[in-house]
Amino acid sequence: MPLQILPYAPEAVPAVREFNQRLLAGGAAGDQRFPETPDPGWMPGMELFLALEESRVRGGYILRRQVFSVDATAVPAAHYRLPLSEGVVNRAYAMLGLRMVRDALSREPRLYALGMGGWDKPLPQMLKRLGFAMCAVPFHFKVVHPARFLRNIRALRTSPLRSAALDAAAFTGAGWLGMKALGLATPSARRLPPVPVDLAPAFAPWADEVWDRLRPAYALLAQRDAATLDQLYPPSDPRFLRVRAAGGWAVLLDTQMRNHKQFGDMRVGAIVDCLAPTESAVSVVRAAASLLEQRGVDMIVSNQLHSAWSRALLECGFRHGPSNYLLALSPAFAQAAGGASRHQFHINRGDGDGPIHL
Repeated sequence: MPLQILPYAPEAVPAVREFNQRLLAGGAAGDQRFPETPDPGWMPGMELFLALEESRVRGGYILRRQVFSVDATAVPAAHYRLPLSEGVVNRAYAMLGLRMVRDALSREPRLYALGMGGWDKPLPQMLKRLGFAMCAVPFHFKVVHPARFLRNIRALRTSPLRSAALDAAAFTGAGWLGMKALGLATPSARRLPPVPVDLAPAFAPWADEVWDRLRPAYALLAQRDAATLDQLYPPSDPRFLRVRAAGGWAVLLDTQMRNHKQFGDMRVGAIVDCLAPTESAVSVVRAAASLLEQRGVDMIVSNQLHSAWSRALLECGFRHGPSNYLLALSPAFAQAAGGASRHQFHINRGDGDGPIHL
């Protein structure tokens, strides 16, 4: 029987487990695992598909159905998530990744991918060849506690000698000097008037008013009404901090890392998602960052594509860092988005896999 791509049915769970085991045995990364249930319950609007060769699973992908506002007009689209192919360990299936993308496009031509781990990875390279419009979503960071940062940031601790020098700078109290020498010292943010901060237990009807009022202000914006937000950031999950400020909101995380591949054992704050008038972005970022600093985080991170939010982060003492968080829009989605600059697209981690790595 030829290979088919079909919706994930419950009876395929044992075959998915075997697929995951083959990937792991073949040397695939430990996080390259397809859900071993048709309904993992991660986010709303998810549809899971499997590439089946008789009874064996050879690959799979997820479509997350969404609605975007494009110049205040509702446009359906889908996020192409977690494509996994046996081609990573068996060259007989090297073309399966391409077939899965084409299958996804046949189900939703307005397709996008987000994250992907960097330009050198197979998925962004393939999407570029297929004519997807692509860009990096800028990464911003602010160091709050230099000593903890220098002891834990894996990207800078690239050799025993350099690690020893960073440890010495942290131990002697010369953390800020070490940051300056590395070109990472945070510039002083200008003083801003105090911003009232309200921590909300959930996204109630007030978020609908923000959504209705601000849709026309952004060239491309995923649906962010109260119902959608409470599905993305469930009130039952204590990790999420919902800040109301300056006519808008932000969703924050305060996470104690444990042997993280990038952040080591730092306590990391994240501005995961946000929405406000563009002229209020500085006030919202300042309120969010101040709250995280008061809670004791060692650094704060955020990925924001829209120019107003990127500028706001820089004005509040953040710096740019290298970004491996990429956006790819299918030709049909790029056409639907019109001729607007990508810097007018409001894209952040709330549009991708969410804060699963934060």
